[in-house]
Amino acid sequence: MRQSSFNSIKIVGSGLIGTSIGLAIRSADSNVQIFMQDLDKNAQALAQSLVNQDGESIQSLTKPDLIVVAVPIQSNVKTVIENLESNPESIVVDLASVKSNLQNEVAELSAVRANFVSLHPMAGREVGGAQSARADLFVNRAWIGIKSAYASDRAKKVAQDFVTLCGGTLYWRDSKSHDEIVALVSHLPQLLSSSMASTLDSASDEDLALSGSGLTDLTRLANSDAKLWSEILSENAKFVTSKLEILIKNLMKFQAALSLGKSDEIEKMLSDARKQRQRIPGKHGAKPRAYLNLHIVIKDEPGQLAKIIQECADGNLNIEDISIEHSPDQSTGLVTISILDRAESERIKVAQRFKEHGWQVYFESAKER
Repeated sequence: MRQSSFNSIKIVGSGLIGTSIGLAIRSADSNVQIFMQDLDKNAQALAQSLVNQDGESIQSLTKPDLIVVAVPIQSNVKTVIENLESNPESIVVDLASVKSNLQNEVAELSAVRANFVSLHPMAGREVGGAQSARADLFVNRAWIGIKSAYASDRAKKVAQDFVTLCGGTLYWRDSKSHDEIVALVSHLPQLLSSSMASTLDSASDEDLALSGSGLTDLTRLANSDAKLWSEILSENAKFVTSKLEILIKNLMKFQAALSLGKSDEIEKMLSDARKQRQRIPGKHGAKPRAYLNLHIVIKDEPGQLAKIIQECADGNLNIEDISIEHSPDQSTGLVTISILDRAESERIKVAQRFKEHGWQVYFESAKER
């Protein structure tokens, strides 16, 4: 039986993150009482309905063990202080994506500063709202906890249990390091994606119809909420600007090499970039794991994908990722499934299994994406 440091939780903010937390907690432990709170009562009602799928209706929660503040960054400090002061026995955590001087502000304004821990889940989606929430949003994701001279051992224990219950792994950093890290790994990608999308105004709809998955992948983050991200970027402007200067310099190096026709230099920069890409860690912040991509040619017939998935289940193959490529009017398609890479002898067995059942299979090893 789970030994948890909290049995009830109030989540302030019924957007993507707040509702996903509610779903994650509910999925992990059905005994934890969860109350969703939001200024938008429609969002609150939807989130509460999603979290309590058994029909249980919770109108309020007095003296919750844990309060999670998942509100826009401009409202974060005020909401944290209000909840600390009105719930002096509760542990309060915030999830803001920029920390700066947050803990000092809380310490100055609250007499129960020992009950506060600042957290940041490194997870999200380009779409928002309770309707976009997912119970698995935080599974195998890193969370950053901000080191504090004020937080009690009990507060840190509750924070650790909370992150674990959501499926994540907690790493402790100081607030300055946090803001510099997220400027590089989170805020800069948003700027790059939006900048790329902005260049599309020079293309006609007919031109864009010719684009492939590369453009779609790169501009995915450009669908993010503009108001939310303008607040985040403004709050972390110092570190974002610093990282942006490095990105601009790298782009200018490509521009110079291209204008001078230095193909060897371009190749080297691309090769170096690939090496850096491979340093991005895998699950739980571990080293990247090698995966084996199985490219399977299928007929354009109903039930083909289901048969492949069943084949993997029968062969005890855990699918890590799956994609489908199919051009209109073609009689065949290509399904690519990714599994953990195996020894050569195991690869042969996998290939034989599929071929014996009539599939055309081709292999490709790849690092985890």
